[in-house]
Amino acid sequence: MARFICLAFLAALADTSLRAETLAEILARMDESARNFRTFSANIKRTEYTKVLNDKEDIEGIERVKRINGQTVTLVEFHGPNAQTIRLSAKTADVYYPNAKMVEIWDAGKYARAANQFLLLGFGTSSAELKKDYDVSLGGADTLGSTRTTRLDLTPKDAETRKKFAKIELWIPEGDTVPIQVKVTEASQNYNLAVYSNRKVNEPLADSELELKVPPDVKKVARKL
Repeated sequence: MARFICLAFLAALADTSLRAETLAEILARMDESARNFRTFSANIKRTEYTKVLNDKEDIEGIERVKRINGQTVTLVEFHGPNAQTIRLSAKTADVYYPNAKMVEIWDAGKYARAANQFLLLGFGTSSAELKKDYDVSLGGADTLGSTRTTRLDLTPKDAETRKKFAKIELWIPEGDTVPIQVKVTEASQNYNLAVYSNRKVNEPLADSELELKVPPDVKKVARKL
């Protein structure tokens, strides 16, 4: 009997430790954070999965986000053999490949808003902005490493957007607003998984740290989604 009581206690304790926060609790914190958001930076590990090849590719780097003159700008620098730097602004995404000495300039077109949101979800996004474009639901409690989180599931409301992007998942740490993991799943079932560490919010970040710095002789190629 004592062993049964001990096991029951441990089960109850485990259940309590994995309790998901309510959607209202998380969205209320996100609204407060959105009002005060200025900057975000973190180390990032991205896993890109291609279903038809059953292949995964990992790459690591640094992501920086800042509101500049009312607009949010994102710069992600990936290091290693497949190094690349991505700068995302209101309408375009510039992707610099130093090994190829080339910059792709993507006109996101009708996907511009979605592309911005995917990179910025949880980083200064209000609940009203989320609910305007997504059906938001509670995915449940997860423990990532030693961090207790609640997963939010977002499904694009726009039918055209769903043809490209099927679902976004955010893992929000308990008592926080900034996700430590974001997964974007495409309609093709390819996905990008971003894991963040050493996260810093509203610390000083110079505008120059959000600039895409490339040599003058790089080739520039226009692309369209």
